[in-house]
Amino acid sequence: MAIDLSDIAAVCLEQGYVVEEIDRGLEVSGGEDGGAFYLFPEGDWLQVRCQVLDPQDLDQARDLTALFETIARVQFRLIGCRFGFDVLTGLWLVEDLYPGFEPDRLPAVLEQLTFVWTALGAVLEAALNGAIPNDLDLDAAFDLEASERPH
Repeated sequence: MAIDLSDIAAVCLEQGYVVEEIDRGLEVSGGEDGGAFYLFPEGDWLQVRCQVLDPQDLDQARDLTALFETIARVQFRLIGCRFGFDVLTGLWLVEDLYPGFEPDRLPAVLEQLTFVWTALGAVLEAALNGAIPNDLDLDAAFDLEASERPH
């Protein structure tokens, strides 16, 4: 089943987002934080991306070792999306939506990406400065209270 970007655009417009056609997809913006999402058909799948760190942010780091280790630790927490890195465009949060995904569910995906993006802001900023978070730091980023840790 091919992705129908016009259906997706209509849902986003109904939810109050600003939608613009770009290159081969859509730019969806207008959330409280002013961030933008980029939606691209990939075969029968829909890829939703939001930029977390741009190249200028990445240039602040002496090296990216702590950032990549932080990303790996976050990814193991099953956050419901994944990271994508491109040396030219920066660090992205990415959600791959399966063939047949219902367009009316897209706003929930955008909310999830916004939550993850917002929750990790301070952690990723610290990683650019060389700090690698521990489990308690990651729990705190997601407003989780750790119960007794397994041994």
